Amino acid sequence: MMVGSRITMKTKFIAVLTILIIITSPLASSESNDDFAVNHEDPEMSTGDYFLYELDVSGLLNSMEDEDIDEVLENSNSGMRMEYGGDSCMLTGWEDCYISLMSWEMNLTMVFSSGSGIDNDEAIMLMKVESTKVSSGDNSESTDVTEMHMWFSIDGEAYYSEVVKTESSISSEEGSSPEIVSVGDTWSVQETVTNTINEKSRTNGEPWEHEDEVVENETTNTNWNAESVSNVYIGDTSYQTMKIKSEELGSDELGYLYAAETGMPVKMEYYEDGALQMIATLVDYSWTNDPSQVSENTGDEVESLLPGFTLLPTLAASVFAVLVLMRSRD
Repeated sequence: MMVGSRITMKTKFIAVLTILIIITSPLASSESNDDFAVNHEDPEMSTGDYFLYELDVSGLLNSMEDEDIDEVLENSNSGMRMEYGGDSCMLTGWEDCYISLMSWEMNLTMVFSSGSGIDNDEAIMLMKVESTKVSSGDNSESTDVTEMHMWFSIDGEAYYSEVVKTESSISSEEGSSPEIVSVGDTWSVQETVTNTINEKSRTNGEPWEHEDEVVENETTNTNWNAESVSNVYIGDTSYQTMKIKSEELGSDELGYLYAAETGMPVKMEYYEDGALQMIATLVDYSWTNDPSQVSENTGDEVESLLPGFTLLPTLAASVFAVLVLMRSRD
């Protein structure tokens, strides 16, 4: 039960980032710009629009090293793909819905301490995450499926273990950001969430063993602060962004958001106990109605938009859930 509780705590912290989308650290010196502001409105999205992020979880992987684990090596990382899945309300009966989809996987080598009992003191681990979230106004329903696969051998006998966790969440929010976010703005959001967690596991294809279903109710309060305007460089491209800090009351976790003027999700960074755990950096995207492209093509003035669909928060919640699940089982 402690695993489910620990996962849910992280999931709730990151899911709180629903309002704004991205957290990051500045890659260039900050600059003051009183004229720069972000309009917190939902953008116009088309089915299939996506944002692809390079995921750096070296901080969290390093934190997994202890007396039982000497090293965690990353073999491959697909990156995190967040996709707009349309506006159907069929599953919820709500109105004015939007659907967020996410997928990500990573392959690791676990190097255990000498004498672990595992041949060569090594195991291969594959983690997969998929999320679907339906949002309407202040309400949302999401389903996150995380899989953990591990291959190892003991005394020459091969083993293959599987863990699958499904978390279904229903949430509602109270409180909102200013319509126009400027440096110095602060606000708070309260989120009430009901999580239903189911987990199953098996070894070498044997029948699944199911954990007891866990239902958790939680209310979180998150404070937001638009701290400054900063330039963030992604490759050769410089983005002027709004730096926004989010911090859940009573938690040791916090995030920073850097949102470009068009609302482009640029980068995110996540801290725990003051230590950097994860960085996600934009590497590719397809945004049919990208305001920056409209501006370049027509010369028309375009409002700043901060995407309201919750691809990245859903993603981050699921990524950390599976990583914490992995860490708690080692």
